[in-house]
Amino acid sequence: MKDGVSIIICCYNSSLRIEKTLQYIANQKVNSINCEVILIDNASSDNTGDVAKLVWSEIQNSEINFHIIHEPSPGLSYARTRGVLAANFEYLIFCDDDNWLDENYIQTAFNLFKLNTDIAILGGAGVPEFEDALSVPVWFDKFYHGYAVGPIADKESYVNNVYGAAMAVRKSYFKKIVGIYPMLLDGRKQQRLTAGDDAEICLRMRLAGYKILFSPQLTFIHFLTIKRLNWNYLKKLHMGFARSHVILNLYERALNSDDDKLPPFYWLKKALYYWGIYFKYWPKHFSAYTKGEGTIEEIHHITWKNIALDYLKYNFKTIAIYNEITTLKS
Repeated sequence: MKDGVSIIICCYNSSLRIEKTLQYIANQKVNSINCEVILIDNASSDNTGDVAKLVWSEIQNSEINFHIIHEPSPGLSYARTRGVLAANFEYLIFCDDDNWLDENYIQTAFNLFKLNTDIAILGGAGVPEFEDALSVPVWFDKFYHGYAVGPIADKESYVNNVYGAAMAVRKSYFKKIVGIYPMLLDGRKQQRLTAGDDAEICLRMRLAGYKILFSPQLTFIHFLTIKRLNWNYLKKLHMGFARSHVILNLYERALNSDDDKLPPFYWLKKALYYWGIYFKYWPKHFSAYTKGEGTIEEIHHITWKNIALDYLKYNFKTIAIYNEITTLKS
């Protein structure tokens, strides 16, 4: 695999956001590193591709090659996989269309990968940039991690997972862990706020025996629009997190348990547990969140309910899923 960095930007209707993202990439300080940008137009219904092509032609950065690829199947996991297959270099950076990479991001990621051959994934810290600073809700500081901002650890250290935003991955490792069988979570799909695909990638890498490193040297600005900073959006975001819980829980069990067999009624036990805490705290939580938005109690309430419903939905299928997951263990 050739040394270098491929920046993969997965876009869905990104015409209003992509310009500044590309400008930050073009301003990267790199020391003789082969670089390319692969923009995946993931079933967009606007002119994302045309805008991106025009912006890059105006930037005129001859040191970084630029490609646009159309992926008709909606879903972040499809877009990422398409980008990985098209990438020419070993080191990949999944840059969201609203991530503005620090000018040393590519060089730092390259250096960290070269120095640590056992690391499969690198992650950094997002810094929020608000479309309107006056519109930031009072509850933001309680839920900022859901927006992929803030450090994951106090210092550079091995971690269980990192933000999907600006996540860097070794291509050869990614192809190996995804090639066994397709990802179980398809990630964000057009307007649907599903989640968990980033955590699934990290869990697969850990099951295969690889390490994940958080580095505070890797920083990026996460541009947050006004429409994402409202309570209904945040609730939908956490519902997406909750709907990925069953699959991620099965990965965690496979990672932390020596038992490769899942009890047949594991799903029922889990469903009853989450229904139990949902109803136990319902009076207290209902009293709290009916007084106004922005309460952790309402998020807990939503999360527990959706997890319980999903365990019932998956029921006995959890056994087959668990059996597949355990084949990934090194």
